[in-house]
Amino acid sequence: MWSRQDQGFAAAPDSFLPHLARWNGPATAEWSLHGDPDHWTDRWLLIVELIAGNFQPQPQELRASADRLGLKVAWVFHDAIPHRWMHLYGAEGDAVARSHRRYMCGLQLFERVFANSRTTAGHLKDFLLAQGQSSHSLDALIRPLPLAIEFQGSQRTALTSVRQRNSDRLRLLCVSSLEPRKNHRSLIKAIAWLTAHELFHAELILVGWDNHPNVLSEVQRAIDLRLPITWKQHVDDEELQWLYEWSHCTVYPSLEEGFGLPVAESLWHRRPCLTSAKGALGELSSGGGCLRVDTSKWSCLASGILRFIRDPQLMKTLNQEIENRPMRNWSDYVDDLLSDISIH
Repeated sequence: MWSRQDQGFAAAPDSFLPHLARWNGPATAEWSLHGDPDHWTDRWLLIVELIAGNFQPQPQELRASADRLGLKVAWVFHDAIPHRWMHLYGAEGDAVARSHRRYMCGLQLFERVFANSRTTAGHLKDFLLAQGQSSHSLDALIRPLPLAIEFQGSQRTALTSVRQRNSDRLRLLCVSSLEPRKNHRSLIKAIAWLTAHELFHAELILVGWDNHPNVLSEVQRAIDLRLPITWKQHVDDEELQWLYEWSHCTVYPSLEEGFGLPVAESLWHRRPCLTSAKGALGELSSGGGCLRVDTSKWSCLASGILRFIRDPQLMKTLNQEIENRPMRNWSDYVDDLLSDISIH
C-alpha cells in the first residue's frame, strides 16, 4: 500500500486484508512479502487501478519509491475516457479531465503499461505522441492485454430462458450505472418509438446506481410515462444472478468503454448482447454472441431490439456463438502478462 506518513510503499497491515478477501481476494493467511524489501531485485509491482487526484501520490513519488525498493513498475490502463468524453460532464468533467491527463502523462515514467484493449492502447499512444514522445518508445512501453471473460464467484447461467415462440415477450436486461456516456437516453428513445408504434413486445430492467442527475431524470420520466421499464438501483450478487436467469438477452448502449465488462458478464451468463461495433466494445463483441449496431443512433438500437423481438432464431444463433466462443480466463491473462515481463 502507499503510506502517506512515510511517503512510500509499505506492507498493508493485517487489518486491511479481510476486506480484500471479502471481494474474491486470497484468504488473509495467503498474503506475504518474502524477505527484506531493501534486498528485492528484479521484482515487479503491478498497479491495477487508477491512481490520480489531489489525495493520491503523484507518478513521480511512485517512481521514486519503487526505485528505492529496486522495483520495476507495470500499470493496468483502463481507459482515456475522462479526457476523451469530458464534454458530457460540464465543469466537473473539465477538472476530472485535467487530473486524468496528468495521470496519463505520468505513465511514461514506468517500465510497462498494459491496456485493457487495442483501442485503449491506441488512445494512450496517441495522447503521449501529442506530448512529444517517440512512437518507438511508446511501442516498447504500451501493450494491449484484454481482460478475462470470467467472473469468479458467479455461476454461469444455463440456457433455460431462451424464447421458444414469437409470441413470448422479450425480457431485456441492461446493467450499467446511470451516466451520460452509458447512453440511456438513446435506449429510452428507442423503446419510446417502438412502444408508440406498438412494436415493443418486451420489458426492460435497468440495473445500476444513480451517477448523474440528468440521466436519472430521463429514466424517471420514462417510468412516469409508463414505458415498460423497471429500474433497480441497488442489486446484490444474488439478485443480479437471478436477473440474468430471468433475461433472454442484454443491451449495452454505451458510447465508449475501455474494455466492456458488462458485455463480458452477459457472455459469461450465456446471454446475447446488443452493443456497439466500434472501439473496445467492437473488439469484444466481434468474438461472437453479440448483435452489433451503431449505438450512437437510437434508431439503430430500435432496429436491433426489434430484430430480437421478431426473430427467435437470431437468439438461438447468438447463443450457439457464445457456446462456441473461447472464454478467456484469468489464467490466460496472467500467462500473457508474465510472458511479457519475462517472469517464470
